[in-house]
Amino acid sequence: ALPPGMAVVPFYDRSHLVDRAVSTVGKALTEAVVLVLVLLLAFLGNLRAALVVAVMLPLSALGTFALMKLTGLSANLMSLGGLAIAIGMLVDGAVVVVENVETALTGPQARHHSVLHLVYRAAREVIVPVASGIAIIVIVFLPLLTLEGLEGKLFAPVALTIVYALVVSLLLSVTVVPVLASWLLHKGEAHEPWLVRHAQRGYDRALAWSLGHPRAMGGIAAAALVLAAGVFTQVGKTFMPV
Repeated sequence: ALPPGMAVVPFYDRSHLVDRAVSTVGKALTEAVVLVLVLLLAFLGNLRAALVVAVMLPLSALGTFALMKLTGLSANLMSLGGLAIAIGMLVDGAVVVVENVETALTGPQARHHSVLHLVYRAAREVIVPVASGIAIIVIVFLPLLTLEGLEGKLFAPVALTIVYALVVSLLLSVTVVPVLASWLLHKGEAHEPWLVRHAQRGYDRALAWSLGHPRAMGGIAAAALVLAAGVFTQVGKTFMPV
């Protein structure tokens, strides 16, 4: 007999829930990697260049896991979710470096210098903007580390994983990527992928119209800001989803 006010609560094995959560994150990571590879090939138009950038994904993940191990951060649903969020950002610096290397290898000065010298100069030219861009993203996530209580337990692992992944990707972008580029990329004629070429045409027209109508663009930007602020007030807000 149970004391008054107490009831029998059945025990459920939660291991299948954990397995399902881990498999869901793993599936999301796999899909993200595949999408990144497809987009790299479409926008870079060079299989070798796409492979150089794609190497960043597993290496950045390994470096992130190493930092997680050193700092005692476990591979849980939130930390792996942070890695899934960061997948698309991990290749940003590498794309900039590889694009500049390709430009140097197809430029007019390519015939007068070795591939190694061209790669070194191209990587050195973009190290400051690449580091600045990644540092800005890292700084954006740092305030999440100040959260306390349940909020800190939920979001601190996400922020830490993203910061670790971005720092590792920055180091790889300015060290490993130039080395791989010097091995896999060669001098040649300049070319633009089909997708980039057609997208550039539309952008050129839009840019020309924008520069020719600065007041209209300012009005459109202000109207978009007001509209976004109005819509934000109508969006439901809650700490945890129902």
